[in-house]
Amino acid sequence: MQPFDPEFIDIIDKGLEGKGLEDHEVLKLYEIEETSREAAILRWAGQELSMQAADGVAEIHAQIGLNSTICPKNCKFCSFAACNGARKGKYELPKEDVLEYAKIYEEDGANLILMLTTASYSFNKLLDMVASVREVISPDMPLLVNTEDMTLERAKQLKAAGAQGAYHAVRMREGVDTEIPVEDRMATFAHMREAGLKLSTCVEPVGPEHTPEELTEATMRCISTEPFTSGVGKRIAVPGTQLYDLGMLTDVANANMVAVYRLATGLDLRLNCSANTVMTAAAGANLAWAEVGTNPRDTVERTENGGRGASLAQQRKMFLASGWEVLDGPSKGWF
Repeated sequence: MQPFDPEFIDIIDKGLEGKGLEDHEVLKLYEIEETSREAAILRWAGQELSMQAADGVAEIHAQIGLNSTICPKNCKFCSFAACNGARKGKYELPKEDVLEYAKIYEEDGANLILMLTTASYSFNKLLDMVASVREVISPDMPLLVNTEDMTLERAKQLKAAGAQGAYHAVRMREGVDTEIPVEDRMATFAHMREAGLKLSTCVEPVGPEHTPEELTEATMRCISTEPFTSGVGKRIAVPGTQLYDLGMLTDVANANMVAVYRLATGLDLRLNCSANTVMTAAAGANLAWAEVGTNPRDTVERTENGGRGASLAQQRKMFLASGWEVLDGPSKGWF
């Protein structure tokens, strides 16, 4: 049996110090063979550092999809995109259902609530939903949005309505697999920061075709935005979308990437996503999502009814099976 590459061991040791890694070191880790001995050590190291960063505590954030109206941004991986034809017509979740979902999520132990929309959703409606949900959940429950790119004025309006942050990301091959310039994403990050909105982001959606170089660039860009939560999420292959035939990462590959991101960012990042399997949760991912309403990763109107949306109970079971405790009560640090 060949000895381990000394450079690899040095990078792992440096990563475990919790001060982050340089881009050439991150690239070296992304180049590791998926099922190698090195990959097993990488996953162990990612879990070890995440456990330290979060004191062994994971979180489950709850997403409510507000609409599935055909979206003009044409992300080739998304079921909402007009270019894919995976959905038809216009559907919006009734306001009373959104409020009920928010209340149930809090009662059932969600640590944060997020509302997701397509770019076709009225911004004024979103403001109203933020303000209305804010009224029915406790004052210390973080409330986020996941919507289109925003001006500084809109970011300030969302903050004033009661939002604490937003999920926003530069997608893999942005501008190629989507019709959104990377510059628009970066401008939104700046607008959020100026408005006082915290950033939740991710290196996503990652597929088998993405190279170690692309992953390294996306990782270092994510880290540069100083997000409150981040990590690596794999692309879900949705039938009817243009990238469906490219397939999906294995759970092993996704777990390796989760571990790379944790070592790359160090101890400063408390919540590392995406925990979508026991394997990723055992490789350093301590943030998972429960989902109801519309979902860009499937084609049913309500993802909890025969779709892929996981429940709080399912995600809690996953974390407990991989050695994590789960936070009791609202996520901290968003206000």
